[in-house]
Amino acid sequence: MKSLVIILLFLCSLSIRQVYPENVEQQQDSTFVLRGRVFDIDTRQPLMNASIMVEHSSISSVTNQEGYFTLRVPESAKNTRILIRHLGYHNKTVPLITLINRPDTQIGMSLSTVSLQELLVVSGDGTELVREALRRIPRNYPAGPNMMVAFYRESIKKRSQYISLSEAVLDIYKAPYTSFGDDLAKIYIGRKASDMSVRDTLLLRFQGGINGALLLDIAKNPEIVFGANADDYVFHIENMTPINNKPHYVISFLPRPGIPDILFRGKIYLDAASLAFARMEFNMNVEKRDDAVAIFIKRKPPKMKAQVDHALYVVDFIEDNGKWYFNHSRTEVAFRVRWTNRFFGLFATTYTIGSEIAVTDRYTDDIVKFPRKERIRSTDVIAERVDYFQNPDFWGEYNVIEPDAEITNAISRLSEKLRRRNE
Repeated sequence: MKSLVIILLFLCSLSIRQVYPENVEQQQDSTFVLRGRVFDIDTRQPLMNASIMVEHSSISSVTNQEGYFTLRVPESAKNTRILIRHLGYHNKTVPLITLINRPDTQIGMSLSTVSLQELLVVSGDGTELVREALRRIPRNYPAGPNMMVAFYRESIKKRSQYISLSEAVLDIYKAPYTSFGDDLAKIYIGRKASDMSVRDTLLLRFQGGINGALLLDIAKNPEIVFGANADDYVFHIENMTPINNKPHYVISFLPRPGIPDILFRGKIYLDAASLAFARMEFNMNVEKRDDAVAIFIKRKPPKMKAQVDHALYVVDFIEDNGKWYFNHSRTEVAFRVRWTNRFFGLFATTYTIGSEIAVTDRYTDDIVKFPRKERIRSTDVIAERVDYFQNPDFWGEYNVIEPDAEITNAISRLSEKLRRRNE
């Protein structure tokens, strides 16, 4: 089976001076900063990763581990509402004006139950459901191309410290789901921050991050995970859960016993009505596999020993007028690296590489394929490419890269700039 080769790394020696900007936040008079906490109304436990969105806009955020969120909105939106979503809970709307100047607003969410009376519930074996979902891709996803604007972020951490972080606004040509054409991306604007110690003799160049993020569209590239007919996996229907107040099958999958290849395991969320892929959470079974290193590392020094700790992936889709569209993907791969010529090779350092892309606008007119010289290639290192696209005026008040901030926080601050541009 074709492996999911998302991250390729070059290893060499280099030192880079610290260039993190001063962590300063400005607040304009024309915006409000809203804060609140989302919790389970029955257990009173905080709800992490709840989606917070201003209706009829691309302004959004997510809750942290304690259920808290922060959202910056323009004054013109104060008479709208925020929509709160969480997997397995009823959606909730709250008038935005009720959150202004009330930083301790508590918002309770109720568990949602799914009625199965009108649904065809098959046995625990989910193989046929998944195969039917694959057959329905031409029906559930756009037959024509579309253009997208997206926010992209990638990072490299050494232990718990960031040593490289890049952000970019992208223009994307999304190829039809019925064709074998590739998705194309180009950088509109970008920036980076690096902090590589002089003592670091290992520089990881994150190659192909944007192309890898787009490859995670498993509806466009199902063979990357499932192969030709999903024959290498065992699928099991776990339960049903509501997403956006609609029932979805939750199907877990594992490689069949005895298959020696490095494959995947995880969960698929299928819309019960259309069998469209709505979400997929999966990881590569790289644990304790020495042969997994070759998937991710293209070249390394002979005295360096590396082992892949984990490789995690998430992809989300959104429905619009009966068609489903790629909306978000996230990757995280961690390595443990040790040098045989240092301290007898006893000590290992962990490097974690991540990428995330979120679509912020989409349109179907003025479809153009970018000139070849403008396209992001699979061999490109984005941290190097963004040097040619920096523009401090573009970022405005969002003039600092915040490594631990959710990508939706960045999007909320740049919401007006992350839409289609009339160039």
